Amino acid sequence: MAQCKAIRKDGGRCQAQATSDGDYCFFHDEARKAEARSAQVRGGQQGKRSVLDPAALTQWRQPGTVPSPDDVLLLLADTIDEVKTGQLDPKVANSVGYLVGVMLKALEYDALNERLAALEAAVGV
Repeated sequence: MAQCKAIRKDGGRCQAQATSDGDYCFFHDEARKAEARSAQVRGGQQGKRSVLDPAALTQWRQPGTVPSPDDVLLLLADTIDEVKTGQLDPKVANSVGYLVGVMLKALEYDALNERLAALEAAVGV
């Protein structure tokens, strides 16, 4: 295939390959301008950041409260279900999984501190 004949704004030549039926690549071919613009719009929409539904978050924890391990497991189970059904981007789910791990470690640390304080109080330290 030949190289696209379009000249970029910086004066250099487009590095893409020309389509098999023309002298220009998909994005520089005037006959495909509307189709190329549509593809760019779709690509831009796919690149947008995916987020969890705020309404779903309040189902497992009240804002401003410390979650219990059961709350955290419920969030994780809901996240898995949403990925399996295509409702949630796996990248967001990976972030949730990581943060759930951090949260569970923090809850464990807090529980150990409470137990240690109770033991110290019992022995009079």
